Amino acid sequence: MDYLIPKRISYRFQRNAVFATCITPSERTISVLSEVANFVDERKFLTNWMVIEHEGWTLPATKEKHDWCGMWQTLGCLRDKLHEILGKGRRSYIKQYQRSCYRALCKECFLKWIARQSNKATRRIEKYAHDSGKSAIHLMVMVPNSQCDLPFALIKKRMMEILKTAKWDGGSVVFHPFKFNHNTRQWYYSPHFHLVGFGDEKSIAQAYGKYGWFLKIAEERRSIFQTFCYILSHCGIKKGVHTMTWIGNLSYSKLHVEKEPRITKCPVCGGEFEEVYYEGLFHPIVPSDKPYEGLVDSDGWYPVKRIPESAILLNDYEYHATREVNDILKGLAIL
Repeated sequence: MDYLIPKRISYRFQRNAVFATCITPSERTISVLSEVANFVDERKFLTNWMVIEHEGWTLPATKEKHDWCGMWQTLGCLRDKLHEILGKGRRSYIKQYQRSCYRALCKECFLKWIARQSNKATRRIEKYAHDSGKSAIHLMVMVPNSQCDLPFALIKKRMMEILKTAKWDGGSVVFHPFKFNHNTRQWYYSPHFHLVGFGDEKSIAQAYGKYGWFLKIAEERRSIFQTFCYILSHCGIKKGVHTMTWIGNLSYSKLHVEKEPRITKCPVCGGEFEEVYYEGLFHPIVPSDKPYEGLVDSDGWYPVKRIPESAILLNDYEYHATREVNDILKGLAIL
């Protein structure tokens, strides 16, 4: 899946150093996203999460999903003879995944959105850390109460001036319009910014309290990826406004990071993927409700045939574009 972390190295925040921790990508992703899901569930339960709004700003996971969000889809390359010639045996390449709209507002897909954005952001931070030899900092910038009612554009402009005073090299900027009151279990408007980037701690300390703005280096977390997941889990969402922006030396014009290659063709033979299905009730290797990608024995795998609507009206229910609907139509035909 394109939202999984491809690296085998994560980084823990420390004040003066970054320490490598060896964990597998899937372990890190599953563990962190599970924590994020629990965090969101706890702060949505008996709170005003779903309805709080301020000048168009809302919280993630507040809109209904599309009908197809979360449905499992199986693609594959069934050119097993060619794979055998290429030394991979008489096997087919299968890729199974859940469809997603990757919208921050989708109740079903917001975790995948968080994972995808956090993955991209982590790679950008790690690139600059590697090139510069500097350590990443999670910085919080609080808007003074006297300026909270100013337009967002002006608040962000003043925040940028504060960062110049703090000699902030650059990094990501995520706006948080709301805070959570644990006693009343209510979200309330209290604008602030979360930044992950690079700067000098002494200069940051000198900028503290300037013009009424307060800067705080947040507590360390297990990894940069986890930090981004936490930041995005309750960030501000507004139509027409980017949730995350990059400034300074990490802006898109100054730092180039190669995009992760997405597997859109068979990595064995380079052939196009097509939608496939397994003829049996269940496959011994490919689970019906979990992601999978790799080579499997070709027996029992067939391409899904798309048929015109006119054929469906004639009760020809042999194939359909998705496994779930295919089974439903077969059942109706039998009845």
